[in-house]
Amino acid sequence: TPIRNVKYAVEPYRVEQKPDYDKLIIEVTTDGSIHPKDALKEAAKVLIYHFMLFSDEKIMLESPDQEGNQEFDEEVLHMRQLLKTKLTDSSLNLSVRALNCLKAADVETLGDLVQYNKTDLLKFRNFGKKSLSELDDLLESLNLTFGTDITKYKLDRE
Repeated sequence: TPIRNVKYAVEPYRVEQKPDYDKLIIEVTTDGSIHPKDALKEAAKVLIYHFMLFSDEKIMLESPDQEGNQEFDEEVLHMRQLLKTKLTDSSLNLSVRALNCLKAADVETLGDLVQYNKTDLLKFRNFGKKSLSELDDLLESLNLTFGTDITKYKLDRE
């Protein structure tokens, strides 16, 4: 193996006013046949591959030339998780009628739903004001709104 030694340390790290983050420091020593950064990238790919064995979701690896260096703060990560929530999740308590209308229109997650505005939803077959009111209340309780641009949350890369 071209890897001679690996050391790591975890240190507390503050992001803006939030001191409850950790910083991982990795020191990789190689025999010179591979750059330490490349060795770490390869090891990360192997690790992700192994994690995929436990996951239903497809994990996409980004190449360095792609735009993907954006760091996500806690709020953005929370929003991404929320937008990935399936509408069939029992915690949302949606009526069968609303679910069936949305399912017929291929609206499966909260992220799919919030991209529509109210007038577009009313054009769905069998979708009426009562269903719209139900969804409006749901989104309000989750601090979401109709007509939201979700591209900044990069849900399509997962």
